[in-house]
Amino acid sequence: MSNLFNSDIEGRQFNFQPIGVGHEEGYHVDVKDKDGTRWEFTMLRDNEEWKIEAEKLPEWLEASKAKLIEAVEQSS
Repeated sequence: MSNLFNSDIEGRQFNFQPIGVGHEEGYHVDVKDKDGTRWEFTMLRDNEEWKIEAEKLPEWLEASKAKLIEAVEQSS
């Protein structure tokens, strides 16, 4: 698993911090929206599938899932 990294996705700075949860690997991710609100969520990989775990995320974050996965895979 890679170290801490940042990625600019759709004009926003996403911060990725590696974590391990049981047999799953993933990242704690945080990003600020246009109003300055910080959103935090977890991306976990179980087998070969990435999933986002969070209470409730705004639509723009849900729509960015493919680009988030791409950023993580490129960092490896």
